[in-house]
Amino acid sequence: MARWSIAPCPQNRKDAVAMTRAPRYQILRIIALVLKVLAWVALAVAVIALLIALPSFLSATARGAPWYEVAPWGMMLSLPVLGVVWFVQLFAFGSIISLLISIEENTRALAGRND
Repeated sequence: MARWSIAPCPQNRKDAVAMTRAPRYQILRIIALVLKVLAWVALAVAVIALLIALPSFLSATARGAPWYEVAPWGMMLSLPVLGVVWFVQLFAFGSIISLLISIEENTRALAGRND
């Protein structure tokens, strides 16, 4: 009895395995995505901190406040810098993970084509 199938018939076993295989490294893909999202959140928090701290710092220095009143606002101005540093680090790490996954996939595809 003949078997009928609507799926395309692969030419060899490797094609059949490649057609049914799920994407590899799903957890790493999720981690890379989460790191990139967290990077954007860190940048948004940095911008919000800058918008809150800058007017208060400028008004305190404009009215001639003593150093002990200006210093906390000056410290708060360092939060945006730290936020940008966190953004760069998290986004770069997520991108590196994505790059390594792509290199592995391309290497595997190239090795499979030569066999």
